[in-house]
Amino acid sequence: MTRRRNISASEAAHIFSANAGLCHCCGYKIDGGREAWDVDHVIPLELGGDETKGSDNLKPAHTKCHKAKTKTDIGHIAKGKRQTQRTLGIKRQPRQIVPGSKASIWKKKLDGTVVKR
Repeated sequence: MTRRRNISASEAAHIFSANAGLCHCCGYKIDGGREAWDVDHVIPLELGGDETKGSDNLKPAHTKCHKAKTKTDIGHIAKGKRQTQRTLGIKRQPRQIVPGSKASIWKKKLDGTVVKR
């Protein structure tokens, strides 16, 4: 997992002014004095986003827009992790093994007897 670094107030102000105070999610102007806003990662760090100073990955966003984007990002991050695990050949174990399924150690024959696999 990638460690996040703290963004200073002066760096946040620089990011705000470099993007003309526009929310990168909705495109509307952010009133910095009255509206709450956050510095958002356009590409999340878990998906390979960059966090170095001066990168284009850090943009201002309304707090409400940022929360909505984060909800969708969580789903994308989870899907990326599942795809990586499948590519590596890691299989998820079912939470509960259903008796008689292929994951079970028991098998029921056609004549009704139950035997160990």
